[in-house]
Amino acid sequence: MSDEVVAVVTAFAPGPRLAELVRALVPQTARVVVVDDSGATDARPAVLAAESAGATVVRHPTNRGIAAALNTGAREARAVPGARHLLTFDEDSGIDDGFVDALVGALDTARGAGIPAGLAAPAAVSGQPAPAVRTQRGILIGRTPIQSGLLVPFSTLDEVGGFAEGLFIDGVDTDYALRVAGAGLAVVHARGTELAHSLGRRHTATVAGRRVELTHSAPFRYYYLARNRVLLNRRRGLYRGYRPVRDTLADLRHLVIVSLFVPGRGTRLRAAARGLVDGWAGRTGRIPRDLEARLSRV
Repeated sequence: MSDEVVAVVTAFAPGPRLAELVRALVPQTARVVVVDDSGATDARPAVLAAESAGATVVRHPTNRGIAAALNTGAREARAVPGARHLLTFDEDSGIDDGFVDALVGALDTARGAGIPAGLAAPAAVSGQPAPAVRTQRGILIGRTPIQSGLLVPFSTLDEVGGFAEGLFIDGVDTDYALRVAGAGLAVVHARGTELAHSLGRRHTATVAGRRVELTHSAPFRYYYLARNRVLLNRRRGLYRGYRPVRDTLADLRHLVIVSLFVPGRGTRLRAAARGLVDGWAGRTGRIPRDLEARLSRV
């Protein structure tokens, strides 16, 4: 157990995996804080189960987005006596025994080797390609890990600040990692660790005569994916190591593939188109209510 780490789990209409994650985190951390960002007036069963499993629950009266939930959790974490690190999770992640100590150990080892580590992440995420890393003095150095399973020292929060609430959801982790890099801090990966994580919905399609599993998101997410990519590209001068052309093409490739092979093409493309327009206009925050209402009816 690491009494220097407070885990913060963001939750939006969570399911039973939330309590499972809390039960895995309680013996490994000083405290587990669940930030319920559902905006519900009543306590959801999954959140009550997480509370029974040992979590401290903080509720947002309205849905404010994952970045705001992380910032709320960070404030709670910094009030815990003796805590030095924030460990962030999505509600649908899972970890093994020793996960937290491994991340803390990777951070300490890197700093002991003279590498100014600002974040620590797992070496692998289930269902995702291996992260692009390089080795420096025997330490795995990465670039832009996903937010879930990310160890953030309070010293990094002091230097870089909190998460970008204007982005609301998608791109929040990318923005933060790039700001950390801009401060001259490294992202290190803990060897031998893997995060179990659910990435969107699954659809089986036939592509070139072969059945393949495609991952896609709810239509409203394509608004944020498109808008926030534009916003990140507009801020590219503030980032170190950002590759706007490569990352934009990766987003476009995903949109093309799911539009060709996953039902709901028109709705998804309309959401992305509105996101592009709002990104160029510099709009931030939650998706416009009129668009959200239309997408929710699909």
